[in-house]
Amino acid sequence: MGFFSTQSPKVNYQIQHHAKAKHIKIKITPQAEVIVVAPRDCPTFFIDRFVQQHQDWIEKTLKHVQENKPIKKETDEILLFGKTYKKVVGNRSEYPLGVRVRENTLIITPVSENNTSINKSLQQFLKSTAEKYITPRVHQLAKQMNISYANISFKNQKTRWGSCSSLGNLNFNWKLVHSPPAVIDYVLIHELAHRTEMNHSERFWVIVKKFDPEYTKHKGWLKRQGMELV
Repeated sequence: MGFFSTQSPKVNYQIQHHAKAKHIKIKITPQAEVIVVAPRDCPTFFIDRFVQQHQDWIEKTLKHVQENKPIKKETDEILLFGKTYKKVVGNRSEYPLGVRVRENTLIITPVSENNTSINKSLQQFLKSTAEKYITPRVHQLAKQMNISYANISFKNQKTRWGSCSSLGNLNFNWKLVHSPPAVIDYVLIHELAHRTEMNHSERFWVIVKKFDPEYTKHKGWLKRQGMELV
């Protein structure tokens, strides 16, 4: 496979030559990179002409990708209920152990100033915050929806934000605490709706929409930003 960069009059793109490629294809990555996959013996001038012919589509797609580009989390920043906070390690002589929020800052005061202790303190805070927020919110929404449930548990999962068992037990990913409240509500409503419809039928989505009219917007937010949160 060959790999190098070139430039058309308006678009920067990369070329990947593949021996098995039979046609030229254009790919736009989530990072807004334009990659052209072409047969190994395809001339560069032919590829350049192909890109120019698809200029409008590329620019339109790039604009869409840029507008929906996932939030990039810096190591010294963290999302809490959709708001960005700066993470600061507090001095134990000034702050008690634990985590506290001061305006736009999240102050972490660990037992010892090493990454393991800092991460442990932060994780405990996030999980505790998620439980304290989500548990009563589930109760409120269940009452509005006239739906009952059994138990609520919290886990750290890579592929799920929530689940509902046939016994009525609800499970939520505590990393939901990074999401805006409206997005959290969508997940809670989604799982509570499964207490009536244990599927994703049309009837199920009618229930979700009734209690979250903008559920498609919130679902899309999780789809775009979700991988940045787990």
